[in-house]
Amino acid sequence: MSVINKLVDKLSEYIRLKGEKLKLEIIAQVAKLLAHFVAFLTIAIIGLFLLIFLSMALSAYLNMILDSPHLGYLIVAGFYFIMLLIIFFLLRSNNIQKWLEALFVNLSETIAEQNEE
Repeated sequence: MSVINKLVDKLSEYIRLKGEKLKLEIIAQVAKLLAHFVAFLTIAIIGLFLLIFLSMALSAYLNMILDSPHLGYLIVAGFYFIMLLIIFFLLRSNNIQKWLEALFVNLSETIAEQNEE
């Protein structure tokens, strides 16, 4: 009877340790994903600020060249409006969605390969 009890104890300890290992692996994956998200978000925010200040600089430069206090801002705003329309029509045609799906599949495959190493 004692051998069976030891075997059951060892088996239950093994199962408990496997569960702990799985939990730690999940926590590690979530932490890695969160770190990537924070890094991406930081880069996106800095990029947005860069875009804003470059747009303001371009607008001021165009104002100086065109000798107008407002025309440069209207030109830059018109450029962004045209970009918005292009993106809107690409979204309606599902071209961007297909491209993003392919991008995310490739990204997930790359992440999976890195995790295997």
